[in-house]
Order: sequence, then structure tokens, then C-alpha cells
Amino acid sequence: MYSWLTEFYAKMGFLTCVIFVLILSPVILGSQCVLSDGKCAYNVYLSNGNDCGRPLQKGAAIQNEQRDDYTAADIQRDFNVVKTDHEDRIRELEASVQKMLRSSIPTNQMSASSGPRDGLLGPVNVESLFPGVNATERGLLSSLHNHFTKLRNDIQAQTRKLLDMQVRLNDTTNALSQAHDELFKNSEKVIAAEHKVTSMVQERYILKNQIKFKSEQLHQALEKVNFTDAKLLQVEKQLYVLVRSESNLKEELGLYQWKFNNSLKAIKSLKNNHTRLERKLNKTQAELDRANIDLMECITAKTQSFCGFENDDMCGFTQEEVTDDFDWTRIKGETPSTGTGPIGDHTCGTVEGAGHFLFIEASGKNSNQKAVIYSPFYQSLGHLCVGFYYHMFGRQTGTLNVYTKTRTGDVLTTAWRAYGNQGNVWIQALLDIPKNLARAGFQLVFEAILTSGYLGDISIDDISVDDGRCNSRTVTPVSVTSNVTQARTSQIRRLQKFRKFRKMLRRRRNL
Repeated sequence: MYSWLTEFYAKMGFLTCVIFVLILSPVILGSQCVLSDGKCAYNVYLSNGNDCGRPLQKGAAIQNEQRDDYTAADIQRDFNVVKTDHEDRIRELEASVQKMLRSSIPTNQMSASSGPRDGLLGPVNVESLFPGVNATERGLLSSLHNHFTKLRNDIQAQTRKLLDMQVRLNDTTNALSQAHDELFKNSEKVIAAEHKVTSMVQERYILKNQIKFKSEQLHQALEKVNFTDAKLLQVEKQLYVLVRSESNLKEELGLYQWKFNNSLKAIKSLKNNHTRLERKLNKTQAELDRANIDLMECITAKTQSFCGFENDDMCGFTQEEVTDDFDWTRIKGETPSTGTGPIGDHTCGTVEGAGHFLFIEASGKNSNQKAVIYSPFYQSLGHLCVGFYYHMFGRQTGTLNVYTKTRTGDVLTTAWRAYGNQGNVWIQALLDIPKNLARAGFQLVFEAILTSGYLGDISIDDISVDDGRCNSRTVTPVSVTSNVTQARTSQIRRLQKFRKFRKMLRRRRNL
């Protein structure tokens, strides 16, 4: 019994030392740090390093490494590691003590207790296992048990404190995050305020420049107002002078109004005289113009008394553009179709390449189609003899009509006509123009009308206008209608007045 107690006390003393060392500094147990059975020859290594491959405490790691970026997550992680490490070491220490106690219990007491040795799972009650132990020994075991209980309670208290600290740390972290968010929002507000202040400074600068510009404009406007006031004063003085002279002007105006009314009356009278004289002058001028036209046409008619169609203007003959179906053609030599038309010009005969005449081509035409051509106006004071040559050869020859047309009328009067085949010769026709028609002025209208077939060419040439009657028995007299006579009579009267007026002018010039 004594030997067992001695051994137990020795083990208890060693255990006390181990517990004291565990309280003062951390115990690092690795693969070589396992308590073995026997006397006080245990390989226990006490160190602040990491010789057993276990992590250091958080405080030591911070002191050694002096980390500047230590965060709340790192503190939580290191706290959990330290907590787990301490709990593992306490459980190992308890298991070692229980093992030591079980190894110290006699076999008979172990068999008398509840279950075999391997079945002891809970803590060993020293007082129940060693009832013969004295009070001193029981006090030591109780003190050891109490010390373990206190250590466990301290660890739990420290755990609760650490949990409270963790909760506070979390609250502090949340508060710090909220403060950071508020700081970020405040920073944005400050930046926006700074931008607004900058914008307001710029607007203030712009407004200041605008005020300066407006001030200059106001100064200029004041100068203009002063100048306008001075000018207005001058104008008022001038207005006063004008008002004083207004009465004199009214008197003069009344006098001038009376003179103006008299002038209007005189002008009205002069206008009436001027209108009457202008009408008389226009009437006289119109009579002179008509007389000049008559004279010029008479001269022109005399100069164009013969036409052989040798010039391109065809002696003033003009084609009808509205009522006919085709035109007369100016040609020289033989006509294109055989069996019809002349072989040459009447004037030049069969001389090759010489002489021109007018003809109508019957080829490609339909029956009753016609071609009309007008001569220039002819005019004379007496009888006229109009002669022309015509050629109508071909078994399908149509009709050649000659009309007269006065200057004042649009009615065509039949003067001469020929129909059918007249042979392959040029034949002369003479027209006796009476005095009344010659004085009124007239045109010759040649109209050729076709029948069916191409053998119907008609030609005319060598038109002559001579003064006096025709000296031939084959003369065709031309009749004159009454309206032509009356119109021509009025023209003759105007011409006689014109001659009298011209004689009077000549007399005045001679005087």
C-alpha cells in the first residue's frame, strides 16, 4: 500500500508540474510527445516554437510576424485553432491521468468495481477506489480534481469571453462596414458637392463677366440717352421755329392752291386740245402709212411683174399651210414620173440643168387631194393683163384652178380653170384684170386637184403682170364683186387726200 502511494504521489507531483507548465506556457505534443508508462522519465517538450508540427497561438504569431494586414477573419480562424488545440491537450491530459490512475488501481479492486478495466470510460473516482486513503491523500486528489474542474471552468469562461469578443468583433465589423458605406456615400456627396461648387464658381465667373458687360452696355445706353436728350432739346427748338412759320406757310399754301386749281383747269383744257390733235395726228399718220403701203406694194408689184421661179424665194409665192394636203415643188429639168409632166422649163426649154418651174407630183397621192399656192399682191391704177404658162400632160391629170383674192376680203373668186390631159406642151393663159380689182390689189391663187393615179402631174411657169388690157383673143376676163369695188373706192379716196396733203406740204416748204 505504501509503495503504491509513493508511486502515486510521485506521479501526482509530476502531474502537478505538468499542469503548472501547461498553465504557464503551451505544451506541444507531436508524435514524440506521448506520455509513456513508468517513472518520471517522460519525454515532454515545452517550447514556444512549432517543433511538434502544431500551429502557434495567435498572439505569438502576431508578435513574431508583426502582420499589418491582420483581419477579423484571421482572428476568428486563429481563435478556433487555439481553442481546438487547448481542448485536445486537456483531453489528452485527462486521458493520461485516467490511464495512470487505472494502472495504479489493484486488480481485485478493479474487478470489484463496475466492469472490467477496459470498460472504464468515465473519470475514476479516487475516494471510491481507495477508501483507505487518508485525508491528506484525499485532499490532494480532491485538490487535483478541483484544479482540473477550475481549469475546465476557466477554459469555458475564456471560451465565453472569446465568443463575446467574437460577437463584439462581428458587431464592430458590421458597424465598420456600415461606417465604410456611409463614408463612401459621404465621399460621393462630397465629390458631387465639389463639382457643384466648381460649377457654381464657373457660373459666378460667367455672371460676373455678364454683369460687367451689362454694366458697360448700361453706361453706353446712358451716354446715348444723354445724347438723345440733347438732340431732343435741339429738335424742340426747331419745332418751335417751324410752328411759328406754319401760319406763314398756310397763307402761302392757300395762294399756291388757288394757282394750282387754275393750272389744273388750264392743263385740262390743254389735255383736251392735245387729245383732239393726237387723234387727228394718228388718223393722218394711219392714212400716210396706208398710202405708203399702197405705194410700196404698187412699186413691188411693178418690180415683180414677171416670175420664172429661178430664185429660191419663188418671187414671193407662199404655200398654203392649213387647207391643202401637200405643197407645190420647185424643180428644174424633167419630172420624176414618166408618161406625165414636162421634159424641161418653159423659159429655157430642154437645156440641161437650166430653168425652174413649179409642179405637183401625183405619185403616192390620193384622189381629190390638192395643193394651193399664193402669189404676192399685185396693184395698179388701171387694167392689168396677167399671163402664165401651164403644163397638164397625162391620162390621169386632174384640175387646175386659178382664183383671185382681194386685200380686204377672204373670199376666193374663180378666175380661170382647166381640166384633164392638155398634151405634152406648155400652154399660155391670159387673164384680163379689171380696173377696180387692180386698184383694190389682188393675189392669184393656184389650186391643183388630183385624180386617182400617178399620171397626173401639173406644172406652172413664167407668170407675168403687164399694164393695160391683153391683146389676144384667148383672154379670160376676170369679174369683180361689189364689195371689192366699194373697198377699193374708199382706198382711192384716201389716196387722193394723201396726195392733196402732200402737195400742200410741198407748197409750204417752198414758201
